[in-house]
Amino acid sequence: MPRTHSGRSVAHSICAYFALLSISACATAPPPTAPTALIEEGRRPERVVLITIDTLRADYVGCYGSKSSRTPTLDRLAANGVRFATAISPTPMTMPSHTSLMTGLDPTLHGVHSNAKFRLNDGIPTLAAQFQAHGFATAAFLSSVVLDRRYGLARGFDVYDDRMGFRRNIEAATGGYAERTADQVVDATLQWLKSAPSRFFLWVHFYDPHGSYDPPRGFRPRQTATTAKPEEVGTIEYAKQVFPPLYAGEIYFADTELGRLLRVLNRKFADHRTLLVVTSDHGESLGEHGELTHTLTAYDATQKVPLLMKGPGVPRGRVVDAQVRLVDVAPTILSLSGLPAIERTTGQDLGPWMRGEREDGLEAYVETLETYLAYGWSPVLGLRKDGYKYLRTVRPELYALDTDPHELNDLAARLPAKLKAFDAALEAHLADALAVVPNAVTPPEEIALLESLGYVVRDSDGGEHPLGWVGGADPKDVLGTFIKILEARSKLTTGDIEGARQILDSEPEAGGWIAHARAEIELEFGDAELAERLAREVIAAQPHHAEGYLVLGQALELQGHTQDAVAAYEEAARINPNETASLVALAQISEATGQLDAAERRYREALDSNAPSADAALRLAALYYDRGLSSDAHATLSETGLLDAAGLDALIRLIRAEAKAGYRADALDRLERALKRNENEELEAVYAELGGRSEN
Repeated sequence: MPRTHSGRSVAHSICAYFALLSISACATAPPPTAPTALIEEGRRPERVVLITIDTLRADYVGCYGSKSSRTPTLDRLAANGVRFATAISPTPMTMPSHTSLMTGLDPTLHGVHSNAKFRLNDGIPTLAAQFQAHGFATAAFLSSVVLDRRYGLARGFDVYDDRMGFRRNIEAATGGYAERTADQVVDATLQWLKSAPSRFFLWVHFYDPHGSYDPPRGFRPRQTATTAKPEEVGTIEYAKQVFPPLYAGEIYFADTELGRLLRVLNRKFADHRTLLVVTSDHGESLGEHGELTHTLTAYDATQKVPLLMKGPGVPRGRVVDAQVRLVDVAPTILSLSGLPAIERTTGQDLGPWMRGEREDGLEAYVETLETYLAYGWSPVLGLRKDGYKYLRTVRPELYALDTDPHELNDLAARLPAKLKAFDAALEAHLADALAVVPNAVTPPEEIALLESLGYVVRDSDGGEHPLGWVGGADPKDVLGTFIKILEARSKLTTGDIEGARQILDSEPEAGGWIAHARAEIELEFGDAELAERLAREVIAAQPHHAEGYLVLGQALELQGHTQDAVAAYEEAARINPNETASLVALAQISEATGQLDAAERRYREALDSNAPSADAALRLAALYYDRGLSSDAHATLSETGLLDAAGLDALIRLIRAEAKAGYRADALDRLERALKRNENEELEAVYAELGGRSEN
């Protein structure tokens, strides 16, 4: 099956959002009426601090007009610096957008178009490398494995702290990427600042507003926005009511932690020579245009982001209304710092706009290729300029943003001349584009292996689609498939198996997704032969994605075809080394056949992947207990924060092994904690089996 923005399977992503569904405004700063003086005019910053708050759409920030979010730290920055009213991200994905931010290049020129599939070429200059070359200390503190050093952004940083914890929320149970929360990132940054030199470039990345939305205690809404059920109002409408307050709570938490960081900076460096830049990589759909989160569309809900600057050379209280872009940030920072520009950037120094010398907007390129690279749909590419947004896909779209800011009224059919002009302008923009060659897993020349990973999709005649090609399913026409799968899973939670089947049977197939969802249903309720047949349909539709082989392996194993199941699991693991469920399945088969060293190796692979497996942690610890390696078992359990996300079978396996190894009290403690979270007959049976708590 195709993968989501964070590397999760479609089924995992849907489960996460179904779980999520089960669960005073800041004043807008008025623009100044007259030009204002520069802060410390003529002085250059000694320190540059770049803050990126992942998944933060502009209209959820108080100074951008939000009436539902609390962002006092960001609002103060805007009041004391420059707010760019219309800043555009080139893509709704974390790694490619941050790459544009750090290189000043559009994705067409830096070549990174998706998370995990691409690595920034070593020959492309970066903002950090420029600072490092001119004597600045450089440090970065990241909060999501999406920005792991393997993808190329560590170049130029003396310190690149990408050590991740694990999600504290429901996404951990569904294979989500590791992350650490804003308070953890600030703690790590403050530790570095204790011994930091006075001259540095610092990048701090917060991931909290990214889904799933689970703000900490004290930042959650007091009550949900609706008492209706998804089936009563529709899943998208329900999401529009439930997601925003939780999302706003995550933003408030990130804003609060940003305030904590800035207070320490101000105390430690009181010379007013710190340049602060705050922005985001992309926004969030929150149900708009039929998308729950981001990645699959390029409307302003995901592309319009906040951009704030404060410090030496930056006017106080100015609002720049002209359209600017994330690619303009690096040239502007370097100019304000008195450093040479990066050669051949897309971006421009925004100094003239901040000083009121220019008012014209800059043409902004937007794209999402994940629709093509992961799902086999058409890509979406576009331009935003002169008050219009053009999107090239199977059925092109054109919006007049001044009168239609939410992009609801498509003018493509009514303005054919303007559509043609925009299309020509887009074609000119693509003229110098690099080839789209995913390179994060293997070298670019290994095209055959790239195809096996599902990264390069070819025509039947063997020709690669060039950047700019559109064809296949139009994303806006098939987004509803996600919702149908979600609704089917909702039926399953109430035991309505036939209702779930009917929903999926009535939905036209879209790249194997429906067959995959049906296969999972049949696996869950025991029809392994039907699940196998459906899994083979998935593989026929998407032969280079791992999840189809995973479901096939599960169906074959249930039928007793162990060797065939092993082959399917191995293919899933070969295609995607982060498909941890296949690694765990292979390890379990190895255990069952007495190949304990092979089982240990597979469990460890699942723990060391980009999507660490809770089941692997518990089963590996159990294996160590069985082999008399109690210290290794304890180390395995202490090194992961995923224990609460493990499946019931893995938990029971650990508890029995723990008790058998002589740690009965620990096993009972673990069992009692699990029973408090979930009264379950299987857990009760294990409790009785272990004899419960001794009176002594």
